[in-house]
Amino acid sequence: MNLYYKIPIILTLVAGVVHAQPEGQSIDLRSYGLNIPPGEMIRSDGQNVKTVDEYGNSVIAKVHVTVGSYHVVLLPDGQLVGRAKGECLKSEEPFVAADKLRLGKNLLETQFRGFKVRKTGRYVYIYNTSEGFAQATSQILEKMAPGILGFMKNLDLEVHEPEVPLVVVMFRTEAEFQRYRKTPAGIVAYYHTLTNRVVMYEESRLTEIKPELAIKQKINTIAHEGVHQLLHNIGVQTRTSQWPMWITEGIAEYLSPTSAGQYMRWKGAGTVNDFRMFELEQFLKTTDLLAGMPGKWTRDTLTAYQLDSRGYASAWVLTHYLAKVRPIQFKGYLQELQKLGPLEGVYRVSAEGTIERHIDLFAKHFQVEPAVLEKQLVPYINKLPYKDPFIEWPHVTVLLRFRAPRGVQMLGNVFHNDEIAEQWLARTLNQLELSKDQVQIQKKVFPTRVLAERYVRASLN
Repeated sequence: MNLYYKIPIILTLVAGVVHAQPEGQSIDLRSYGLNIPPGEMIRSDGQNVKTVDEYGNSVIAKVHVTVGSYHVVLLPDGQLVGRAKGECLKSEEPFVAADKLRLGKNLLETQFRGFKVRKTGRYVYIYNTSEGFAQATSQILEKMAPGILGFMKNLDLEVHEPEVPLVVVMFRTEAEFQRYRKTPAGIVAYYHTLTNRVVMYEESRLTEIKPELAIKQKINTIAHEGVHQLLHNIGVQTRTSQWPMWITEGIAEYLSPTSAGQYMRWKGAGTVNDFRMFELEQFLKTTDLLAGMPGKWTRDTLTAYQLDSRGYASAWVLTHYLAKVRPIQFKGYLQELQKLGPLEGVYRVSAEGTIERHIDLFAKHFQVEPAVLEKQLVPYINKLPYKDPFIEWPHVTVLLRFRAPRGVQMLGNVFHNDEIAEQWLARTLNQLELSKDQVQIQKKVFPTRVLAERYVRASLN
């Protein structure tokens, strides 16, 4: 039986992130997106230099880090760019952020002709989307910023207001989004570390299929990328430093819960993320953690260099658990990560795509083995309140009837699609040490989850 829909999961991307390099003094920034030859890294002591921006205008820039005979400098519009030392003159003049109105005008005249511009307290929005989408984006980001600043202060982290304008670019269509910067399939938004911009698009196929679901996913994505942008601009996460991927994405998910409806809003840190819980529900239904290597799931999450959709969900729940259950250790862990300067935290990536060194800092603060942590995580997940975001979509039911030592027994479950149902069925038969010809199997499709669950409950009772 082939179910006739596929669950869409929105992915995000922190573009322009630092790629892991071999340890040593020589750093190659070309793989980071900067056309700078390899060289020895020297931390900045806060010096300012006079150079030119991308339009050829003379500006005062702040040295972010020096690599060989080049400076990586912060321009007044928030971009990090490479400049040869010979192109920079040391200056005692203060660094002054770009004027938001002038910056918006420059962007419209050079890169985004025909777009509109809107500026607010911290942000400059460049868009050709609907006014409703632009307004919702602004509403979410503006209300989120002070809450995240307050949350970080409560963790005793040193934070400050952004020193440059936060630019958000919104395209109407995916085609325009891809023309601006080619991204992998499935990416609908990203924060770019070097340009310091959040980029997204409005229209998608999901909008035509399930408009309400599309809105929920969009505002969740807006908030997620907004968290990345804020953390890199309020002093929490130094730009071009490399935190472990699980906490980079996990903290963005933890801090980005939103609600849809008439009043789209940021709900505050730590609210259950229904989209990530959906992913975890599917994972736990189809995976026997005890049958494999205990702790492998958790260790893979902690050491991952890159994350897929399930990895995002795993990172979110790991962050949620540690922030709620181990708050003192969680605070200490973030405080140490905050100390990482530009290009620091960069370690070798193994052939399996993991960075094993990330376990060391985690163990230092949380003092728990991955297998023990995993054993605590599963019941924690099962207790979290959860509203299936796809509750109004079709669901598959599976009922099993088989003879056991204590008589005839029945098992049943509900799934979002046939593929997951088949995985659960195979796992269950393996656990029962039965083959398909030893059980009676009944599958049905119901238009909603509520009807599917009602049918399974009635059958089992």
